[in-house]
Amino acid sequence: MVRLFGYVNNIVHPRRDNSILRSASGFTIVELLIVIVVIGILAAITIVALNGVQNRAYNTAIQSDLKNFKTKVEVYKIDNNDQYPDATQLPVLKFKASQAAYSAAPTDQSNLYYCYSAADRSIFGLVAKSKSGSGYSITNSTGVQPYTGAYANPCTGLSASLTNNYRGYATDDVTDGPWRTWAR
Repeated sequence: MVRLFGYVNNIVHPRRDNSILRSASGFTIVELLIVIVVIGILAAITIVALNGVQNRAYNTAIQSDLKNFKTKVEVYKIDNNDQYPDATQLPVLKFKASQAAYSAAPTDQSNLYYCYSAADRSIFGLVAKSKSGSGYSITNSTGVQPYTGAYANPCTGLSASLTNNYRGYATDDVTDGPWRTWAR
C-alpha cells in the first residue's frame, strides 16, 4: 500500500475495494437517458391533456357567444316591430365574439355566420366554428346545438327559410375584415 500525504492510495492496490471511487463517479449515460425519456413521456402526456382542456374551453366560449348573441337579437326583436336585425343592423347589438376561440385562416376563410329570413326577418340562425374543429348553431327556436352541415352555405343547412347569410369573419374581406364590425 502506498501512502501519499497521509492517505491510502487504493488505486495502486488491485485487491483493494474501490467503493469510494465508484460512489463519487456520478450518473451513467444510461441512467441519464432513462431520466430524459421518462421526462419526455410525462411532457407528452401533459401536452395531450392540455390540448383536450383547451379544445373544451374553445367550444365553451363559442357556445357562450351563441347564447349571448341570441339574447341580444331577442331584445332587438322586442324593440323593433317583432323583426330580427338584418346585416346592416348587427353593429347595434354590440356583440363581442371571443375571437381567440374561433377557427381562423388559413384553416377557414369564414367561421361565424348570421342568417336571417329576408322576406320578413321573423327567424334567424347563427353558425360558428371553433378552433377545435367543432361547429355549433343556434336559432330563434332552438338552443345551442352541434352543427355538422356544410360551411359553404350554412344558413340553408339550418332552415330553408334562412336565405341571407352574413359572415362575422372573412379572410377575403379587405375593407372591413377579417373580423366584421358587428363581431368585434
